Amino acid sequence: MSTTRKESISTPAPNVYSEAFKRQVVQEFESGLYTKASLQRKYGIAGNSCIPRWLKQYGKLSHPTYLSKGRPMKDKDKQYIKELEAKLKLREQELASALEKKEAELAAYKQFIAIAERELNISINKKVWHQAVQEIKAHTSLNLTELCRLFGRSKQAYYKRQSPKCRLSRENAILSKVSRIRHQLPRCGGRKLQYLINKDLESYDHRVGRDYLFALLRSRSMLVGKRKKYHKTTNSKHWMRKYPNIIKELDIVRPEQLWVADITYLESERGYRYLHLITDAYSKKIVGYELSNNMKATTTLKALSMALKGRIYDDMLIHHSDRGLQYSSAVYTELLRENGIRISMTQDSDPYENAIAERVNGILKDEFGLDQVFQNERGMNKQVSESIALYNALRPHLSINMLTPNQAHKQNTVQLKRWKTKQPLELNPTAVLNNSIFDV
Repeated sequence: MSTTRKESISTPAPNVYSEAFKRQVVQEFESGLYTKASLQRKYGIAGNSCIPRWLKQYGKLSHPTYLSKGRPMKDKDKQYIKELEAKLKLREQELASALEKKEAELAAYKQFIAIAERELNISINKKVWHQAVQEIKAHTSLNLTELCRLFGRSKQAYYKRQSPKCRLSRENAILSKVSRIRHQLPRCGGRKLQYLINKDLESYDHRVGRDYLFALLRSRSMLVGKRKKYHKTTNSKHWMRKYPNIIKELDIVRPEQLWVADITYLESERGYRYLHLITDAYSKKIVGYELSNNMKATTTLKALSMALKGRIYDDMLIHHSDRGLQYSSAVYTELLRENGIRISMTQDSDPYENAIAERVNGILKDEFGLDQVFQNERGMNKQVSESIALYNALRPHLSINMLTPNQAHKQNTVQLKRWKTKQPLELNPTAVLNNSIFDV
């Protein structure tokens, strides 16, 4: 009798969980979608030690020991971060597995092609790569260069394989763009022309390479040749004070830190006229100018007054020029000092001591046609004002990361190229940009 009673009150056998079940619970916990308590309720798991033990045995993540006691995190943000980390880890594993599968598929396809080429004695890549690129490029995120590289080819090889009709159409489109740019920047060439052509192209695939562009322009006799002339406009043999050169080691880091001034001549059928210029050394913007039939200090003063009127910054400014009597005159230096501007001058007649000013002079003459002989002063005045406006608004510079002077003058974060080295003139957007390069 006693034996039967003992059997009736014996403890029931504990639940036995399969290995697959344990791993399933661990995976669901590490996904971050469930807590330990919710899994216990979901599957009727008795006891608080089962799930922590399974996590230790089968888990892929690191779990704090206090989880084994069943206490949830008190900090909800930390709990949320932990859940996100678990999801991310699981996603990484899924992506790694998918990538491994795709790589295996790709290897199989390559082997398939190799077998076909060997058995049929043909080169599939050589025969159909161009057609494959044409058909695939409309349905892939890869650009043309990357797509060609998959087949061991270059973008240039792709264009060479195009039909003569397609090549001619592309060449004509490029030449049309060159013509439109040169309507406003007549002698624009080299890298700047390439930059302006590519600037407005929406597709990376259609951008023009430098060597291709030069070869195309050369074949159509459209390369711009260099034309340099030097006419001395400086008279430094005078009794007035000559200031030292204080910019030799100057690091130019912002607009209106350094202005450079110079005078260049223009020629008309009635004789020479003189263009007085002031340029910002940082932005390369022409901030002041005056065109006159003389080189008097009063004329140079007008260019300075224009530059001062257009200032937009209040930081310290240096004015650098040659030792010409215009810049050494009392009336000119007095105006500089009244505006708190420090004075610097070249020490020799070497134009490289004022290289930025000389370079801007050359650009205006070489690229904007100011080196021609003008028929009258009216035509000269009009072309000078138009050329300076276009130069400031449209002409990019390598030294300021292909920004225009107007763009560079409105910021101070451009890292200038390392050589010695912007608003009185503003374009009317409607007048200048109508039919401009930005409409191409």
